Amino acid sequence: MKKGGDIQDTLEKYFHLTDFRPNQSEIIREIISGRDVLAVMATGGGKSLCYQLPAVMLSGMTVVISPLISLMKDQVDALSSQGVNVAMLNSSLSYDRRKATESGIISGNIRILYVSPERAVQPDFVDLLQKTEVSLFAVDEAHCISMWGHQFRPEYRRIKGLRAFFPDVPFAAFTATATKRVREDIVSELKLKDPAVFIGSFDRPNLHYSVCKEPHRTERLKKIAEYAGAHADESGIIYCFSRADTEELCPYLGKNRIVSLPYHAGMSARDRAKIQELFTSNEVRVICATVAFGMGIDKPDVRYVIHAHLPKDIESYYQETGRAGRDGLPSECLMFYSAGDLAKMLHMMDADAGESAVHLQNGRERLYQLYAFCESKECRRKLILDYFGEASIDCGNCDNCQKKTARKEASKKTPPHPEIEADILFAAGEMEGVLTTQEFVSFLMGAERLKTKTLGLNRHKCYGCAKLCKREDIEKLVNSLISSGKLRLRGKSVMKIYSGK
Repeated sequence: MKKGGDIQDTLEKYFHLTDFRPNQSEIIREIISGRDVLAVMATGGGKSLCYQLPAVMLSGMTVVISPLISLMKDQVDALSSQGVNVAMLNSSLSYDRRKATESGIISGNIRILYVSPERAVQPDFVDLLQKTEVSLFAVDEAHCISMWGHQFRPEYRRIKGLRAFFPDVPFAAFTATATKRVREDIVSELKLKDPAVFIGSFDRPNLHYSVCKEPHRTERLKKIAEYAGAHADESGIIYCFSRADTEELCPYLGKNRIVSLPYHAGMSARDRAKIQELFTSNEVRVICATVAFGMGIDKPDVRYVIHAHLPKDIESYYQETGRAGRDGLPSECLMFYSAGDLAKMLHMMDADAGESAVHLQNGRERLYQLYAFCESKECRRKLILDYFGEASIDCGNCDNCQKKTARKEASKKTPPHPEIEADILFAAGEMEGVLTTQEFVSFLMGAERLKTKTLGLNRHKCYGCAKLCKREDIEKLVNSLISSGKLRLRGKSVMKIYSGK
């Protein structure tokens, strides 16, 4: 089956790389040796190289089964530019193009063929494959085969039928999201024979996870717009619950001078492809999308992923947030949720008459697990990694960890010492009628506020004089000084701080 050659030479010649990522070389060697493989690798971990490189080295054709037409097109274009004979068979092809591809298969000219799971199990396609030499079946997004997974697709379960026609051809299954139960289901349903199993780390240390409980629609929209506006020069994906939500959010962002486009399954294939192109080329920075967007999109510099609504489970959340920061640079993952989101998701599940009772109950359980994740005060990263069976410790780089750190720091702060009162009275006399009570407290605490900077107050000798104290203690002291008459509040519509002299 092997054409010969060295793995390192092939890596450099065809893929212009010098080093492998974790597990890649081991996976490739097992595949080339003819062994079945199950590989679980995080998004951006280099799954595609694990079947593309063996395909170049093996003598026959590699069949890649993938549900992602956008991924097919991107990889076909990339491999073709590297001198690899590659093709795809899917519904987007014209009759003449399809016939030309079929001729290339029979003649043995095609090294890698991408097909959808639906086409892979059609009798006429199986007949076509039997007219050529097949060296490998690579099954991408293999979690779709499991009814315990988050994207169960019944057609995936028919892939195992290929075994009867190609009993000696190795199968390699790849996924980015699979719990232990799902991994066992993949091995069973694909009838993998003594597979070499590789489970990479699920940790994405460059991603910062934050969760915000926001039941009010207008406040949620406002916070999303504020974040996108503050990161106007960065690319981001905002996931929404429905098509209507995407088309509501885009105009709202537009009113806040944020250019964005909606993306959902109700659009034509041409419109979706155009939007993907605009996003990939940075002509549009923000996409408001349903979960239809992102799978197979190769854009490494997505700096943030926002979930405007509760996703359906932890696997989906992990996969969708995994589209941020694929270049390894710091990126933000922000999720909004509410009890109303939970009720809406449960209603949607119950309304899906096509779901089996077992699959429906499984979906509910996974949704409740996600809601518990949102409500938890524990480290977000640890909760995610625990879910996938990976041991971990608190990361220090999520909203909950940072809140814990802030509480520890606050507990170290001492009560106001007697000299602080004198400093406060002196500061009030220095800036009669300039600041409100809260602005004055922020000034004393050394907080960075726009007004403080604009007026140059951050250079005043009293700025930050109470920074070692708790804010609530300073607020109480300032209010006490107002009550005693040592400080005064004056103003018509906005009350400002004055000295009591």
